[in-house]
Amino acid sequence: MYSGHVAELCILLLCVVAFFGYHIWLYNFDNPCLGLIRVPTTMAKARQVWTRSICADDKDVITGVQTIRNSLMTVTLFTVAAGYIGARALPEILLTPDMIQQLNLIQSHDPITRDGDGTSLLQPSVKLGIGLGTLFVCFLCFAQSARLYAHTGFLLKAQASKYKPAHWDFEAESLAIMGRAGLLFSIGIRCFFGFGILLLWILGPIALLIATMATLLCFFWMDFLPTPSRAQLHLLKSSDEHE
Repeated sequence: MYSGHVAELCILLLCVVAFFGYHIWLYNFDNPCLGLIRVPTTMAKARQVWTRSICADDKDVITGVQTIRNSLMTVTLFTVAAGYIGARALPEILLTPDMIQQLNLIQSHDPITRDGDGTSLLQPSVKLGIGLGTLFVCFLCFAQSARLYAHTGFLLKAQASKYKPAHWDFEAESLAIMGRAGLLFSIGIRCFFGFGILLLWILGPIALLIATMATLLCFFWMDFLPTPSRAQLHLLKSSDEHE
């Protein structure tokens, strides 16, 4: 193994550890002193409250079904996009002999690859295969999330029916299904970003490192929101009183 291959392997391991380490830290982060809220956790709690409120009042079932329908349309859109990219778009573009030769030429100019024998640790077709595998996981997560959202619509309608069994715990089952659907959607989104990182790996290890760091910064910006300070809350309260 050449020195360039060793360096590329180290960068790959660093990116994998950083990607998964961020998500382990995300779902175990609990420090209100920093004034940050976790969007995934907050929305998971909001889904639980929303599901309980829908199950508690039969009059809200129509609103609940409409909300489920909107979520289902969103997940279906991502599912179709992931399936099209993985099944048709990328293989037709990147797996042609001319494109593979051009990608080999591009990654041979990478500073790390250039220090070795001019070849990458893996061939572009293998890297694309790993990326397509990640995209397939993304597709499965979106498809399963859409399936659960579709079932939830029937479940919410059934709990408002006069024919429902008396011993059926609709609230507990609805909470479990909604929680799993939201989790699968979140995993699918993150696998979609991971696929983009692996796709840029084809250009070389430096592109992989830059894409990973940029994606993690993007994740942090999307996953955390600053909570209003006491001064800001007081200012908002004062403006509301004046109005």
